Amino acid sequence: MTNTLLTIAGSDTLAGGGVQTDLKTIENHQIFGVAAITCIATQNERGFEIHDVSTQLVEEQLSSIDRAMAISGIKIGLLHQLSTITRVEQFIQTFTGPIVLDPVMAFKETEAQYHATYKNELVSRLFPYATIITPNLKEAELLSEMTIHSIEEMKCAAKKILRLGAKSVVIKGGERISGKIAYDLFYDGQQFVLLKKEKLKEKTINGAGCSFASAIASNLVLGNELISSVEKSKEFVYQSIKHGILLKNGEGNVWFGQTVEEGNYENT
Repeated sequence: MTNTLLTIAGSDTLAGGGVQTDLKTIENHQIFGVAAITCIATQNERGFEIHDVSTQLVEEQLSSIDRAMAISGIKIGLLHQLSTITRVEQFIQTFTGPIVLDPVMAFKETEAQYHATYKNELVSRLFPYATIITPNLKEAELLSEMTIHSIEEMKCAAKKILRLGAKSVVIKGGERISGKIAYDLFYDGQQFVLLKKEKLKEKTINGAGCSFASAIASNLVLGNELISSVEKSKEFVYQSIKHGILLKNGEGNVWFGQTVEEGNYENT
């Protein structure tokens, strides 16, 4: 029987992240991907803008999928509306498969109050159901209410995030930890695992976080253990940055560009 993985996330028109990157990643792992779109991101002369999909339409998408598909796993990305968080909570309450939550918080500084409310809703309603959450450093700082500049501070933040109700967390260090190594930190309340890769010079990093979370979900659906899924997914994203697609403005999107055989990323 073919595994099916649902992504609940925003749509990135330029396919640098969101549902488009999720579905590519899921299909790279030979899993059938389906999606419920929560919002649509566009870019224009004013910059980056997010256009919400009505909660009723999100509801109709989830109901359609629930009636037609047997879902093996769920990846949750940008929801953007408080009412959508509530509806997603209702949808996942009885789900027994793996759930990967990428706590994307894409708001302007002028929306600080809404940002805080959104964070609190995300934590209280969705954290208890997630198998693992995958914040980047900025999101980890918001969740832990502390600044992070070192591995030790990442560990402290990870402990605080688990106290919020998460079962496990992997904090994505990215470029912000100084040095030539990119660090990610996994913590499940029992052990810390530090994942290391040399920092790449390529600019094709748009969508790396989305791809990482959906790769973890894919590996869990394929039956891999949690820490193994995280390790395989870090390698997957590393290769996706190396093989990424450049845009006209000099930025670029991650792209693996081939099919993964049972989570094996060697010789790519």
